[in-house]
Amino acid sequence: VFGMDEDDKSVFARTVDWAVNQGIETATFHILTPYPGTALYQRMAQAGRLLHSDWDRYDTRQVVFQPTQLSPEQLETGYWWAYKEFYRWSAIWQGAQSKSTLWGQARHFAYAAGWKKFEPLWDFVIRAKQVTHTLPILESILAGFGRLATGQPTRQPPLSQHDKTQPTATA
Repeated sequence: VFGMDEDDKSVFARTVDWAVNQGIETATFHILTPYPGTALYQRMAQAGRLLHSDWDRYDTRQVVFQPTQLSPEQLETGYWWAYKEFYRWSAIWQGAQSKSTLWGQARHFAYAAGWKKFEPLWDFVIRAKQVTHTLPILESILAGFGRLATGQPTRQPPLSQHDKTQPTATA
């Protein structure tokens, strides 16, 4: 979740670096969203940080509040940059290399590449509010996720440095 009060411009690259270096196959990033009826919403409303009350935009993909260390444009640009960076072919390949077996590497690459390829479809499903209709499909695909053919949990890869440029936005 991007947009926490302590988040600055470096949060996007740090998050992507960590996820790629951990060998995470898919990532779902979100923009902090203060929903009505929550303590977060109450605090932001009292502080005058809410930008509007267009509820259709309270979707975790658009900025609806004033961040403390970023402009709304920087936060939204960084959010989209993180997705693009995480799903770059070179990042998928690097993540696959964190697996200890050739099978694990191939599985990682195929799964992450498949997720990237189908992202426009998932975006449509989300915007059309049809996610509940896809649950049986998702559950069958994800059955056994995170386990090798032996049924043993996958090993944690060591941390390493992942160099990338910072996202930019006009403020």
